[in-house]
Amino acid sequence: MFTSTASLLIFAGCAAGPVAGPNAGPATHPTVVDGAEAPHPDLAESADAWIDDHAAQLAALNHTIWSNPEVGLQEHVAADALIDFLSAEGFRVERGVAGMPTAFVAEAGSGSPVIGILAEYDALPGMSQAATPRREARPGAPSGSAEDIGHGCGHSVFGTGSAAAAAAAWSALEASGGSGTIRLYGTPAEETGLGKTYMARAGLFDDLDVALHWHAGDVTRVYYAWSKAIVSAKFRFAGQAAHASRSPEQGRSALDAVELMNVGVNFLREHLRDDVRMHYVITDGGGQPNVVPPRAEVWYYLRADDHASVEHVLERVGEIAAGAATMTRTELTTQLDSDLFEVLPNRPLSVLLQEQLERVGPPTFTDAERAFAAATQTDFEPVPSKPLADDVMPLPDGPYRVPASTDVGNVSWVVPTGGVRVASYTLGAPGHSWQIVACTGMSIGEKGLAVAAKALAGATLRLIEDPALIAAAKAEFDARLEAGPVPTTVLPEGQQAPTSIR
Repeated sequence: MFTSTASLLIFAGCAAGPVAGPNAGPATHPTVVDGAEAPHPDLAESADAWIDDHAAQLAALNHTIWSNPEVGLQEHVAADALIDFLSAEGFRVERGVAGMPTAFVAEAGSGSPVIGILAEYDALPGMSQAATPRREARPGAPSGSAEDIGHGCGHSVFGTGSAAAAAAAWSALEASGGSGTIRLYGTPAEETGLGKTYMARAGLFDDLDVALHWHAGDVTRVYYAWSKAIVSAKFRFAGQAAHASRSPEQGRSALDAVELMNVGVNFLREHLRDDVRMHYVITDGGGQPNVVPPRAEVWYYLRADDHASVEHVLERVGEIAAGAATMTRTELTTQLDSDLFEVLPNRPLSVLLQEQLERVGPPTFTDAERAFAAATQTDFEPVPSKPLADDVMPLPDGPYRVPASTDVGNVSWVVPTGGVRVASYTLGAPGHSWQIVACTGMSIGEKGLAVAAKALAGATLRLIEDPALIAAAKAEFDARLEAGPVPTTVLPEGQQAPTSIR
């Protein structure tokens, strides 16, 4: 995530085999959560069996996405692979929703309730990595090349696991003769906060009763959390080109404006709340040194624990940018691409998902997989106590804070939303790292996606079976909205999703 996956091959001694048996957990025993006893999960067991039976197919699907990493809004291989998979399982698919060619909605069943599952599948630049326990670019994708892309956030297992959850839940529901609608949302460009943001603006989540999601992680736990809100903003300066040595006095450097802006922002850091984060990259700094740059651009992510604080930071940074333009006599243009709200947590859905994680159990890793993960920890300081997490963390009494951002937040202010993280890579691995790419390209990631798929499918079926669960989730959702404040986007009214982000 900002912070938005399984092969049939054998990598470094870790076989990508069936992902089911060890992950099934004590599915036949009722679980007591917050004093309520869950009924015998017959439909969930059917969904579990479907996932077990399709393990090889899910591994192949993940490997297709992992082996063909694509950055946001360019995920054509991933979107097509997921659509083909879901279509074969009886889902009706609408492509190109919300003006994004790689966004889609797949639906099965009919009537109420309508349960949505979110899928992500974009990769990151600079993340090329083979499925090996050492830093090694994929063959044909050397560092710095156009192919230097990888799933450094585990989105290949994310997309595959979510699609598996939807298909498994639909198979169980259809076989039982039950009614309800299961909807899989293919949401592109999470790493730049675009997919769900513009899908929400298009009203695609408005008729949902509940939305569910998951993410690859280094631990297995319910995502009962607040995330950070974030705005993506590009500041472009236009100046005047000139010969940098012969006639420098005739030039107005747009790069000078970018550098002065960045200096001002870095001094601003001292005078902001501790929860604020500001990151930037210079995406255009000129062509060559002997030409005064007539154009330059810097791309910022501005984050804070709540959207109101992000709005304040955006205003301050905008003032600094305007000052830099004045100092350099350049012209400033600001472009806001995405605006992500903090995730709105939901206790009833978190309790349900905790029940499902405990029912399924955490991924069970082999000695070979633990050795693979341990080999990726050699540069960690300190080295974690074990290579892979092998338990389900307890549900906390209240929401915790996540120092990352996700466009799931925009969905969570439209419909009650709940999610999980499942151990799919090395314990302690940094976000957006080669360790994540390596593990999600082999059996470690495959086992994580299987657990996530079973937990989300089980939760989907429980929600369809028991309207009281949906009512409880909606009651808390409504109470949180009434308590306010409800964030309002800073994106211009009517703005459509960009055709590219880079």
